[in-house]
Amino acid sequence: MKDILTIGGRDFTSRLFVGTGKFASNELMLQSILASGSEMITVAMKRIDMQNEEEDDMLRHINREHVQFLPNTSGVRDAKEAVMAAHLARECFGTDFIKLEIHPDPKYLLPDPIETLIATEQLAKDGFHVLPYIQADPVLCKRLEEVGSACRNASRRTYRHQQRSEDPRSSGDHHSRKPRPGCDRCRTWSTVTCR
Repeated sequence: MKDILTIGGRDFTSRLFVGTGKFASNELMLQSILASGSEMITVAMKRIDMQNEEEDDMLRHINREHVQFLPNTSGVRDAKEAVMAAHLARECFGTDFIKLEIHPDPKYLLPDPIETLIATEQLAKDGFHVLPYIQADPVLCKRLEEVGSACRNASRRTYRHQQRSEDPRSSGDHHSRKPRPGCDRCRTWSTVTCR
């Protein structure tokens, strides 16, 4: 029996989400997606020409019947921009799934927790399945859950930092301690909890 992950009413047999950036070629990207077995791939809106979908080199390589597109709001700096970007992504990609990324400082790419919470609440009301990118913060995770987040993605930078921290409450593998609220034992590299 396979372990099923359900997000936004859709079942996934893989808990691995794969990005489409940083590949040397689209052929290599496709090979990586197929080899990973991932059923959800993140896509930066700025990389896709949805007006010429037939000719867009990246889209020709992705079978959208087998994978869920997860457009992201990378590049936005506040909740207002994020909500606008999510609505554009819905129109372009035809999906209610959105990876919410709000980075007020493009140099460090650390997520803004306040703007993320505000945008998540609005997008959930607008019918989106929001997967916010956040720092490893169980209080924020709980608040995001309360406003309708479908899933929380902890920042790898923060998670790694907490693993090396001198604070005994955040050092080492956090699964060796009592599980935090909403953790569900982190079944992928970044997913804190999903529903």
